[in-house]
Amino acid sequence: MLRFNVTLLYVFIAFPIAYAILKRFLFVPLGAILDQRERDALTAARVHAESQEELAKTIARVEQELSRARQEALKQREQLRGEGRAHLEKKLAEAQAAARSAIEHASREIEGQAARSSAELPGRVRTLARELAEKILGRKLAA
Repeated sequence: MLRFNVTLLYVFIAFPIAYAILKRFLFVPLGAILDQRERDALTAARVHAESQEELAKTIARVEQELSRARQEALKQREQLRGEGRAHLEKKLAEAQAAARSAIEHASREIEGQAARSSAELPGRVRTLARELAEKILGRKLAA
C-alpha cells in the first residue's frame, strides 16, 4: 500500500511558493535586466553603424577636398614655374645684352689704345733705339 509521506506534501507546497517568490524577485527582474541589456546592445550597434557610416562619408569628403586642393596646388605651382621661367629668361637676356655691351665697349677701347700705340710706336722706336745704343756703348750719341 501506499504510504503518504508528509515530506512529499511539504515539497509540493514549498515548490510553488518558492517558484512564485523566485519568479517575482529573481526571474522577472533578471529578465527585465537582460531585455534592457539586449536593447542597449542593439542601440549601441545601431549608433556604431551610423557613426561608421558618417565617418566613411566624412573621410570621402575630406579626401575629395584634399584631392581638389592638390590639383589647385599643382596648377598654382605650374603657373609659378612658368612665371619663374619667364623671369629667368628675361634676366638672362638682360645679362647677355649687358655682357655684349661691355664686350663691345672693351673692344672699342682696346682698338683705340692699339691705334694710339701704333701711332706712337714709330716715334718711340727711334728714342728707344737711341737709349739702348747709349746703354750698350756706355756713352752719349750725337743727335
